[in-house]
Amino acid sequence: MISLYVLEPPSGADRDHRSTRFIADRFNWLAFLFPGLWLLWKRCWLTGAVVLGLQIAAGRVAELPGLSLAGMLTNLALALVIGLEGHHILVKSLRFKCWTLQDVVVATDLASAEAAYFANLESASSAQDVPPADWSKLSPAPQAAGWTGQALGLFDHDGGR
Repeated sequence: MISLYVLEPPSGADRDHRSTRFIADRFNWLAFLFPGLWLLWKRCWLTGAVVLGLQIAAGRVAELPGLSLAGMLTNLALALVIGLEGHHILVKSLRFKCWTLQDVVVATDLASAEAAYFANLESASSAQDVPPADWSKLSPAPQAAGWTGQALGLFDHDGGR
């Protein structure tokens, strides 16, 4: 099962939802192999530039005598972090650009995630046609039930312990 983030652009979803993006939250091999370039390709400019700079710096450190293992491990750790969290960084970047996170869908693949999301979207739009219930008639007012409105924890002890 894969978790997929569903994001809509700042201008809102178009009529046929072609601009709606589904981003899978899973390991990405391209992000692992080319972390800085992958981030730049996905238009995460600042993060991509920082990661690319760190990769270059770790490569320079690996050229120093006695520090080759430290440079290689730094590059490996950086690649592993971007491989694991690259899609999350992409979602954060899109949200910073005013994209809205609509939902997180858990499915086996992209097609079933799209089907589940759009089926839920249709049922939500049909539920909007039903007038909202008047909740004041369904439950008694808190003051009528003896509640004073001054409780610090989960339960009120009527002023005592």
